[in-house]
Amino acid sequence: MLDIHSHFLPKMDDGSKSVEMSLEMLRSSKAQGVTTMVSTSHFYGSQEDPDTFLKRRAKSFAALEPHLTDDCPEILFGSEILYYPGISQSEVIQKLKIEGTDLILIEMPFVKWSDRIFEELITLQYYSSLRIILAHVERYQSIQSKRVFENLFDQPFYFQCNAEAFTSSKSRKLALKMIDNDRLHFLGTDCHNTSSRQPNMNEAKRVIEKKLSPGAWRQLNADFEHRFNRHRIKE
Repeated sequence: MLDIHSHFLPKMDDGSKSVEMSLEMLRSSKAQGVTTMVSTSHFYGSQEDPDTFLKRRAKSFAALEPHLTDDCPEILFGSEILYYPGISQSEVIQKLKIEGTDLILIEMPFVKWSDRIFEELITLQYYSSLRIILAHVERYQSIQSKRVFENLFDQPFYFQCNAEAFTSSKSRKLALKMIDNDRLHFLGTDCHNTSSRQPNMNEAKRVIEKKLSPGAWRQLNADFEHRFNRHRIKE
């Protein structure tokens, strides 16, 4: 099982606060069936350049790596890039893609979206070698107008939901509808800690199996992994 969105690296962002917490998050994920976990620490282009971010990430992992054991998932590196004006013209964005792939995870701004935002993301996707995944799309539903939000799904992007989308009464209907419409391309926990935002893939599994079927959960995960592997870069 693939968790494509997480914040377990110690002291990188608002996620894990210590090596001990990181290990607890990783082991909990593995116990829930997660075999590959993508670290997607927050990247804010207005605050930090990619090289500084990558140095901090390497330092964080260096503190964690000696403590990793077989009861932890495989770790891949990526980032959660907050959209910023000019992102389509930024060559350094290539440095922030998910390790070994052409995929980048982008967090949309929590403001009303303009047509220009869509245009810039489409430009980024068509005129670079990158494929965009939009993070936790369920969170934007309450911010955008119905027209703008529905327009989102007409765009040529991949869409990721958080596991929590299936347990929240505010987003469950949307998340299940995304499965029905073949619009849920990836799933992540977006875990940040071991208390309020802990690894929770099992919660999504429980709801999907109850509302759909055990077979639906198995097929979803097979689809996620197949799609992810299609975007691995052959060296």
